[in-house]
Amino acid sequence: MFSSKLVLFGILLGFLTIGAYGHSYLTNPTSRSNQKQSVTGCRGPGCLGPCDVANGKGSTKAVTIARGASINLQWPRNNHAGGFIRVAWTQTANSDNAASFDAGVQEIFCHERGGCKPDSASNPNGGDSNPADGSVNPCQMTITAPLHLTDGTWTLQWAWFGGAFALGDYYSCVDYVIAGGPTGAQQTPFYIGGDYSYPGQNKCKFFNTDRLHRCVNEPCNNPVYPLNQEQSGPAYGITAASSSVTTGSKPVTTGSKPVTTGKPAAITTGAKSNPATPVTTGRSVTPSPVTTGSAAQPSVTSTTAQPETSGGRTICSASTFGYQECVTANTYHTCVTGRDGPLWSDVQSCQVGLTCHPSATANNIYCY
Repeated sequence: MFSSKLVLFGILLGFLTIGAYGHSYLTNPTSRSNQKQSVTGCRGPGCLGPCDVANGKGSTKAVTIARGASINLQWPRNNHAGGFIRVAWTQTANSDNAASFDAGVQEIFCHERGGCKPDSASNPNGGDSNPADGSVNPCQMTITAPLHLTDGTWTLQWAWFGGAFALGDYYSCVDYVIAGGPTGAQQTPFYIGGDYSYPGQNKCKFFNTDRLHRCVNEPCNNPVYPLNQEQSGPAYGITAASSSVTTGSKPVTTGSKPVTTGKPAAITTGAKSNPATPVTTGRSVTPSPVTTGSAAQPSVTSTTAQPETSGGRTICSASTFGYQECVTANTYHTCVTGRDGPLWSDVQSCQVGLTCHPSATANNIYCY
């Protein structure tokens, strides 16, 4: 009885520490209800998603971007370690329907990435002293607006799940007007590992659940794993480097004919089962290249060739995982997860007429 009370006290303390801040939410771009200003997260039972507010009820206007544009996502750690971030898209008219986002998943990555961290390295699950609006040391990730989006109104969903200690699911949405840009086939959802606790590794630290829609209410009401016990691994039902996900039907592959139904492969969210089998060919796939003139991507600035693997691919280090570098005047590649470790992806091209430029002040490249 005594130990049970201690566990319960620990869980409640986790909530009370920053209860007023609502734990996390998008601070960049501005979400529908401007959660950066209100420092309020959308979580159950008071907010069940799939967005922070319903379609048409927000205070933030839609942003116009082109397909292939870079979108830098930022959110505060707010004293809570671990978990996964899922990024998904649907047409704005369908954005009040959670299943519509489930069918439009772009990628999943770790919550604690991009610079956010606890104040003390000796207490990785401890607190941080950064402001709740995420203006200092935010967690962040840069994504690319998918090339299969048609011109018109679309909504980007940011969802956080599996956070310490018994957190529920959290949601933010940003509305966009997609106008122009290159077009391409719809990609299979992919997973990118690596966070503060496991830098450069194909896993994330998480608690309670490795999938969305299990911890609907907070405290977590339906955990997959023992409540409040730290776990590590990939997100459920999805494999690294743009591999296929478990959907119960034939997955979309990166070399397949472009999807014409408008319905991308979904991530399974039901009972626990084994994750989909990882790709074993040694070939890794990178997200769509940036083809807009001024879009920045994470990168290393060196263009020195790396040692080859036995399969003819080149090795990159764990410290450069997720980075990109220029290869030639108008091509680049990305450090992604391979079968035997981090590998440089196949060479990607800037849009016709654009040139690849490394940034002198940050690990970025620009195609312009």
